[in-house]
Amino acid sequence: MRTIYRIALLAGLLALAANLAVIGFIYWRTYDEAAATLQRQVVHENLVLQQIYRSGGGKPLISGIDDTIDADDPQAVAAVLNQSGATIYGNIAALVSPDLLSQGYHTGLVRMTGDMTAHESGLYVHPLAGGHWLVSGRIAGEGLAFRTTLERSLLIGAALSLLLGGLCGALVARYVSTRVERIVEVAQQIGEGDLSQRIPVHPTRDPFEGLGRQINAMLDRIQLLMNELRMLTDSLAHDLRSPVGRLRAAADAAIAAPTEQQRDALLGNVIQQSDSLMRILTTILEIGRTESFASRSQFALFDAARLCAELAEMYEPVAEEAGVDLRFAGAGEAMLNGHRQLLAQAISNLVENALKYAADGGSISISARTAGGHLHIEVGDRGPGIPADQRAAAFKRFGRLDESRSNEGAGLGLTLAQSIAHLHGGQLVLDDGDPGLIARLELPLAEAQN
Repeated sequence: MRTIYRIALLAGLLALAANLAVIGFIYWRTYDEAAATLQRQVVHENLVLQQIYRSGGGKPLISGIDDTIDADDPQAVAAVLNQSGATIYGNIAALVSPDLLSQGYHTGLVRMTGDMTAHESGLYVHPLAGGHWLVSGRIAGEGLAFRTTLERSLLIGAALSLLLGGLCGALVARYVSTRVERIVEVAQQIGEGDLSQRIPVHPTRDPFEGLGRQINAMLDRIQLLMNELRMLTDSLAHDLRSPVGRLRAAADAAIAAPTEQQRDALLGNVIQQSDSLMRILTTILEIGRTESFASRSQFALFDAARLCAELAEMYEPVAEEAGVDLRFAGAGEAMLNGHRQLLAQAISNLVENALKYAADGGSISISARTAGGHLHIEVGDRGPGIPADQRAAAFKRFGRLDESRSNEGAGLGLTLAQSIAHLHGGQLVLDDGDPGLIARLELPLAEAQN
């Protein structure tokens, strides 16, 4: 059975079950109320006859029975029976149902005088002197007729419930089918290669709208990754061509070197070019691992502010050799649950970028401060900075802003730092240093993560 038919059947059965529950409750409450009303009326009439009997004896009771019978009420039942159930006086010809001769309220079949048909009646039986019984009550003919009418009405209602339940199920199934078919159609077009397709959604809280929005967000991410993959392959081919070409040229030169001394010098250049190529490939692999969150299994608690201080101390001689004043401003202890080695790599990339592109600014600052449950690690310089409209391009793989690509490097430093920030649940932000650039890692502290 197709899923759409199962949904329709389930919706119809649920609607039918709900309607039958309501109908059953109405039937039960209506019949119960009618029976209770009949019982109250029968008991009250018998109490009146008992009061007459206690006040005056048998003759007034006979008069009371006559008044009850002659009150133009064909449903009234009143009689005095002997201990065997035979009628002494009254309009009862016979008690058809057994076990009615006991004190209290009963329901059963009674045949009236002059009538061959037995009727269901509500009776109250009270003992009298001499082993006689006072029996009074009412034929439940109206109650039976009402119950029959009610039962017929409920059967019609059940049939209508079944019909409407089926219609409701068909409408629900049609609605679900339309929404699912729309999603399937978009998925099919995407499977055929058209990644620009999106599921139409409306600003409501409908679960299908939520599913559509999530699928669209997933497709946006896939399209972004596909675009980055195309750009990566293009850029990788372009950026690796230069170091591979230099490596080949250095190797050819080493082979053709006339002296062993020249050959050793050229082989050193080959090793240097090989190391540069290996660094590019290693960085690409690290970006892939961090973007897949594969390194989260190695998370541990450590003091990130202390890590920043150690890195600042390590880069201080490098900055001094480049003629740059490097300063560090700490913020005490800042416990972070993360990957210490990868975070050190991210900070190192930011510092090396500042040394490479902003050394002419004369100073670089490294700071670590806490704010709002986050640790802000900032690397600022006084260099030319990055214009606001080019900062997004700086995060792309091989996204070097010097189009001539004359400087060494592959344009992967900021990309790796951003991936490491995402791995830790944070982000990398580039701000204007006025002058220069401020690269800021915003990472949640261990207390905020808990």
